[in-house]
Amino acid sequence: MKNQLIHSDRVDPGTELFIDALRGIAALMVLFSHGMDLAISQVHGWQFADNPPLWRTLRTLFATGEHWVWCFFVLSGFCIHLSIARSLREGRFRFLPYALARTTRIYPLYLVGFALALTAYAVVPDLGGFDGHKPVREFFATLLSLQIFTNTFPGFQPSWSLSCEMIYYAAWPVLLLIASGREKLAFTIGMIASMTVAAAVWTMWNVFHLMEDRAFIDGIWTCSSLFMLWLAGAGLAIAWQPIAAAMTWRRWWVGMILFAIAVFLLFGLRFQSYPAWTTHMVAWVAMPGIVLIMAGARLLRMDSRPAWVARSCRWLGLFSYPCYILHDQLLLLTNQWLEGLLPATWLAQPFARLGLMLIIVLPVLILIGPSLERFFMGWRSRLLRGHKTTPVPTQ
Repeated sequence: MKNQLIHSDRVDPGTELFIDALRGIAALMVLFSHGMDLAISQVHGWQFADNPPLWRTLRTLFATGEHWVWCFFVLSGFCIHLSIARSLREGRFRFLPYALARTTRIYPLYLVGFALALTAYAVVPDLGGFDGHKPVREFFATLLSLQIFTNTFPGFQPSWSLSCEMIYYAAWPVLLLIASGREKLAFTIGMIASMTVAAAVWTMWNVFHLMEDRAFIDGIWTCSSLFMLWLAGAGLAIAWQPIAAAMTWRRWWVGMILFAIAVFLLFGLRFQSYPAWTTHMVAWVAMPGIVLIMAGARLLRMDSRPAWVARSCRWLGLFSYPCYILHDQLLLLTNQWLEGLLPATWLAQPFARLGLMLIIVLPVLILIGPSLERFFMGWRSRLLRGHKTTPVPTQ
C-alpha cells in the first residue's frame, strides 16, 4: 500500500474515490438538512427557540448541516494544494492561470444558482425569515462572491461557503508568495494569522461588546475561523506521504470519534440557540478528526471494491457541487408550489412536507446536476487548454 503513495502531490485511487464519495454524501446531507429545516419552520415558525420541544429537538438533530460544510472546507484545501503542488516544487506556478482555473471552476454553476435564487426571490413571499428589505447590497456582493460580508442574497443561503472558498483560493497563493514558496511556512503563517484575527474579533465581541451586529465583522470572523479548516486540508496535502503512511485503523476511528464529538457539541449549541458564530469554534474540534478520516481513507480500499462502487463514487463527485449550489432554491420553489396544490392538512405535517419536497427536488437534481457539471467542466477544460505555468519563487 505504501508503494501507491509515490508523490506527495498524488493520492492513491482509493482515496480519490473516498473524496468523491464524501463530497456527494455531504451535499446530499446538506440537502436533507435544509429540507427538514424548511419543512419544520413552515409549520412551526422560523424562530428556532419558539418551536415545540419535540420539533426543536428534531430540527437540532436533522436540520443542522454545518458539519458537512466543515468537510467541504478541509477537502477543498487538500485538493487545491494537491492541484498546484507539483508546479510549485518545479517552479512553474503562475497566479493568473491559477486564478482563472479557480474562477471558472466555481462561477458557471454559481451563476446558475444565483439566477435560480433571483427566481425564488421573485416567486416565494417568505424566504427563510428574510426581513423584506431590498437586497441591493447583497445582490452586488453576491456577484463578486463577497456576500459573506453582507449576508447572503435571499434564497441563496448555501452560497456563504462559496464566498469563503473564493477568499481562501486567493489567500493561499498570497501566503505562498509571502513564504517564498515554502509550503510549511505558508501553512504556519496562515494558521497564526487566522487565529490572531479570530481572537481579535472574539475579544471585540465578548470583552468590549463592539460591533456585535455588523455583518462585515461577522464575515471576518467566519472567514478567519473557518480558514483554519481549509488550511488543515492544505497541510494534509503538504505532508501527505508520511501522514497517510502512518495511518492505522485505530487512528482512523479516533478521527471518527473526534468528528462525532464535534457534531454532538454542534447539536447542543443549536438546541440551546447559541449565536451562530459559536458553531465555528466547534469546527476546530472537528478539524483533526476530518484530517484523520481523510488521511486513513486508503484503509477502506475502495479501489478494490466491485466496479459499481467506483462508478457510484465518481457520480457522487459529479453530483456534489450542483446539488449543493442549486438545492435550496429548488426546495423553496417546490415548497411554494405545494402550498397552492395540496390540502393544508397534508402540509401541516413536517415529514409529509419534507417527503413531498424531496420526491420532486432530488430527481431533478439527479437528472440535471451531473449533466450540468460535465458541461461546465468540459467548457472549462477547453478554456484552460494552452495555459502553462511559469516560475514562482520556491525554497
